[in-house]
Amino acid sequence: MRASKRFPTAVHALLFVAVLSPKKRVTSSLAAESAGSNPVIIRNIFLDLSRCGLIAAAPGKNGGVVLAKDAKEITLWDIYEAVEPNDAEEIFSIHDDDASETPIGKNFYRILYPHMEEAVSAMKASMEQVTLDTLKAELTALIDSGEAEDVSAEIPWLDLQMRST
Repeated sequence: MRASKRFPTAVHALLFVAVLSPKKRVTSSLAAESAGSNPVIIRNIFLDLSRCGLIAAAPGKNGGVVLAKDAKEITLWDIYEAVEPNDAEEIFSIHDDDASETPIGKNFYRILYPHMEEAVSAMKASMEQVTLDTLKAELTALIDSGEAEDVSAEIPWLDLQMRST
């Protein structure tokens, strides 16, 4: 299966927005710093997320990004669908049957594609069970347990007082 960094980067950026936007103006530069990415990549991801109604962005000097929906309503599948192709043919990059002269090659797509569609359906069903709020709660639990890496001293603007959220 083909995998890109867009989906995990989009999830990271959205989780960053979900945690910080109530307290701090979230920009693509800040989200990029957290995700270890380039601000231009984050801006492009934010554009896709905005087109799908997951975030709202205010441009300009005082702009920033906020969730357009409650974190309980945004699933991993919503995020995946916003930034990645979600068709079995695209995900698995199945080759063209017309390029072959053998019975296997000529019929390969027909026999494999239904199984790949089934795999995508299972992936979708699983990803629809996990919301951005679920990830936020898991992060909070990790921080509360003392097992999370604490970098707040290194990043003065980062105040994740999440125990109360």
